This record gives sequence, structure tokens and C-alpha cells, in this order.
Amino acid sequence: MMRDILLAHGDHPAALAGLRLDQIRSVEAIAACGTEAMGTHAEACDHCGDARRVPNTCGNRCCPHCQGRRRLAWVAARQAELLPVNYFHVVMTLPSDLRPLSHVVPDVVLGALMHTASDTIDEVCRNDRFLGGEVGQLAVLHTWRRDLHWHPHVHLIVTAGAWDAARQRWIPAKRFGPEQTPFLAPVAVVRSVFKRRLITALRRAYQRGELDAGRTLCPDLTDAATFEALLARCSEPDWVIRIEPPFGGPQQLLKYLGAYVSRVAISPKRILAHDPIAGTVTYTWTTNAEPDRPQQATLPVAAFIRLFAQHILPPRFQRIRFRGLWSTATRATKLHLVQRHLGGCPQPPPPSPSPTPATPASQQPEAPDDPYRCPCCGIGTYQRQPGPCPRPSPHQRRTILMRLRQGLRATPHGATTTA
Repeated sequence: MMRDILLAHGDHPAALAGLRLDQIRSVEAIAACGTEAMGTHAEACDHCGDARRVPNTCGNRCCPHCQGRRRLAWVAARQAELLPVNYFHVVMTLPSDLRPLSHVVPDVVLGALMHTASDTIDEVCRNDRFLGGEVGQLAVLHTWRRDLHWHPHVHLIVTAGAWDAARQRWIPAKRFGPEQTPFLAPVAVVRSVFKRRLITALRRAYQRGELDAGRTLCPDLTDAATFEALLARCSEPDWVIRIEPPFGGPQQLLKYLGAYVSRVAISPKRILAHDPIAGTVTYTWTTNAEPDRPQQATLPVAAFIRLFAQHILPPRFQRIRFRGLWSTATRATKLHLVQRHLGGCPQPPPPSPSPTPATPASQQPEAPDDPYRCPCCGIGTYQRQPGPCPRPSPHQRRTILMRLRQGLRATPHGATTTA
């Protein structure tokens, strides 16, 4: 489990080398999650009254252990907002030449990536050549490949139709081909708009001095001429853009994206083994080309922690954003208006199979057993009881973590396996 790895090795200097202060704090919080370093609180079963005292969780948005209920609630809330229409799954990827820059100033570059991706869909869909109205958008930022390496890209769920506010009508997406597949826009058009908007956004950020913090770490920020040369290199290759109906429908795509709403990079079940004596971690992943052939990698634990921690984004960075009909500003008005308008419309047929393989089992969000279910009666659930439950201060937490780590290292133990 990730918590056990971070608890045992999260203070190793090699594991923390190059990490930002907020990433180190998140690593410490995940290591302390569910231990005495977070304090305890009282719970009681609402059916049989069985009482217990359990450790507090960390509540960190990157923790893979304590955010299960939040993820399920998020998915349920988004599914309730789905309209009875088809949907598109759009993926926009940051060019490889810009990835080192996104490592140095992630808040600026990744923020521009997300903003530009939504602006691109909005501009294309408002064009009368394609839809001519306002679509609903949900954008989720992922910064990792399945092997945990840095690969920023944005997943967008886009309605296959748009709302014409002037005429108060729904404009369905055009259909083409013998299977009458919904069509959003040519990939070349979306790529051209996305490329133009992102390069313009980065150029303006440089002119405003928002990239100055990375001058000492990124050679491409040395001066304006060097930065313009970087933008010129980025504009040459074709950028990776995918537009396809979500395989299995929008509900399945929401579950996949929701699995990483309050977690980053890797789920605990993909960590096959942790050998504390050898100091290695073995994890697995699959590729779209071979979804049934899992691949494994064994890394030194310090390298594994750095791979994981690099995906912890800066504080207050919003990697889930709503736009158009799903915008938080208009969700209570415009979305409900469209839902009422489409209320009598039949549920559309499931989308035709996408050429992209189905999401492999290793990427499916797991459905863990409810840790709040009472084992005594098997009916009720544990509810938190009122009363004080002081948490240790940051200094006390570090002291307790140091003691726990010393105990782990003093106790002989062999390799452990987690699934």
C-alpha cells in the first residue's frame, strides 16, 4: 500500500530530492493517514451500538486510501447531471517540448493547458459549421502515463449537442456513416485552434512575468528569444488530439475519471510488492495496444516515491473544471432548463464501439469493501460520535512519524506483498 511505502521510506533524502514543499507535506500526510500521528476519534454503529476508537484520516486530496466515499459521491453527483444525449470523449495532450516547462511552473503551464482545452471546445462548438451553440464540458487533468511518467493531458466529456439559448432549442450533433455516429468537429480543426490558443496563452504568461520563477531551472526561459524558439519548435509537429464516443457510455468514463478525483497516478491494487529490505517497489500497468498483457516494473523505493510525488499538483490548483452547461455559475439555471427541455426525449442508443480498446481491468476503479460497515451486526454502519478529537500539531505529527519509522526499521521483517 502507498501509505506503508511512504511511512517506511517517506523521509529518505533521495525520495524527497527535487520535490516542492507542498509535495513533501502531502507525502507526510499520506504516510500518517490512519495512524496515531493523525489522532483518533470515537465511532458507534447506528444499528447495534458497537463502539470503537479509530485513527483519523489525513483528508489529503491525493491520498489513495481515505477518499473512497468522496470519489463515489462525486461520481454519483456527476451522473445525476448527465443529459439524455450522446457524449464525446476528447483528449488533448501537452506537446513533449513543453513538458519540462510544465514541471518547473506547473500552476501556469497546466492552468493554461486546461483553460485552453475548454476554450478550444467552446470556440469550435459555437461555430455554426459544427454545432452553433453551447455545450456542456467536464475537464479532468491527468499528468501521468500508466507507467507513472510525466505526461500532462486533459480528458473532456462533451455533450454531443449544444443549447441554442436564443431559440431555446437543443441542437443535436450531426451524424455520419452507415452507423450514424455522432460527429463533433474535424480533429485538424480542433488541433489548429488548440495549438494557436495554447501558444498565445504561454506567450502572454511569459510577457506578464508569470514564468519567471522557472528561469533558473529551465534553460528555455533564459530570454525572450530562447522562449520564442521553444514555441516555434512546439508549433511544428502534429499535436495529439483524440475525439471519440466514450467506450461503454458516459457513465463508465465518469467512473474511470472519478477514480482519480481524490487520488493521483496509481491505485493501491497496482502495487504488487514492496520489499523493505531490498528497498524496491514492484507495480504493474497496461497499454492500450495490449490491454490483456500487464507489464511490471521494479524500482528503488526512492525513485518510485519521486515518480508518485511529481504528480501532486500545487495547492489550490483546480484539476477538475466545469464549463458551459455544467458551469457551476449556471448549473442551477441553464442546466435545469436544458434538462426540462430534454426530459421527454428518449434515452439515446449506446454509442457505436470505439476503435480504442476498452479500459483494461487494471485501470478500472475498484469497489472496496465499506470500512464503515459494522462487523458485529453486518447491518449498521459506524457513525462518528460528537466530542473533541484533537489532532497532533505538525511538530507532534513529525515526532510520532519518526518514532513509527524507527520502530519499523528496528523490527526485522521480510518483503510484504499488497494487492
